[in-house]
Amino acid sequence: MRQVKIGLALGSGAAKGWAHIGVINALEKAGIQVDVVAGCSVGALVGAACVSHRMSLLENWVRSFSYWDVIRLMDFSWRRGGLLRGERVFNHVRWLIKHDLIEQCAMPFGVVTTNLSTGRELWLTEGDLHQAVRASCSMPGLLAPVAWNGYWLVDGAVVNPVPISLTRALGADIVIAVDLQHDAHLMQQELLSVTPQSTDTGEDESTIAVNSWSGRLKQSLARVSQRKVNQTPGAMEIMSTSIQVLENRVKRSRMAGDPPDVLIQPFCPQISTLDFHRAEEAIEAGKLAVEKKMDELLLLVRQQEWSGGK
Repeated sequence: MRQVKIGLALGSGAAKGWAHIGVINALEKAGIQVDVVAGCSVGALVGAACVSHRMSLLENWVRSFSYWDVIRLMDFSWRRGGLLRGERVFNHVRWLIKHDLIEQCAMPFGVVTTNLSTGRELWLTEGDLHQAVRASCSMPGLLAPVAWNGYWLVDGAVVNPVPISLTRALGADIVIAVDLQHDAHLMQQELLSVTPQSTDTGEDESTIAVNSWSGRLKQSLARVSQRKVNQTPGAMEIMSTSIQVLENRVKRSRMAGDPPDVLIQPFCPQISTLDFHRAEEAIEAGKLAVEKKMDELLLLVRQQEWSGGK
């Protein structure tokens, strides 16, 4: 009898995606061996680090983020199909994850993207690893789309926010799915906010170029969390919220037809779309979510041990 293969489907969720790190660490600590990984959006990024054995480097990097570090990583542009070019972030990701091809990864890995030209779901399971991750993370309107074989690719969350189907297609017999967006409706603050944890930034206003359009935009983002609840939301907030509504509807529909064997749902409604500096909270939420499902997960360990001994 062949060994039962356990797959991990890492869902979309922007800054909440650091919860995937906590999930993966907790699964490893529990002795659960993952054989297949599929990711969507930020799940693709964390998944790529996992299958490349670079999780500790990624974790150290994101734990080091301050509020202003996140602001500095935002290379704003209005002329490239998105608010952000994304080059600063993904250049560093390329440095962290040394593999160039998906085939070089330690285990089967794939990412979900959306073909903007056809409106169809596209799975990338071979070829350029960094291009695949970049495409899967390209949230429409926020990050510019990625050119691929004559098509434009955007965030896989538009069509498959939690890639259970891809995980099974890659050979998984049992799928552990991580859903980051189940608590989106509980959020009381604007979804696009980059919320500072301290008002003492150590920088004066001149350091963020208040006279330039990008400086004014950065200041605007910094003030989002201070808005009153009854104030009209901005265009980016409306876009972000609308995309999350779409993702949740697609996710519920797809899970109804193809449910995972174990569903892990980190609870971190306080973390907004661009709150990437709140990694510690997200990672802890991922760890706690695994602990809540430990009874179900330990059954998987026994299945692996039983099948491996045959």
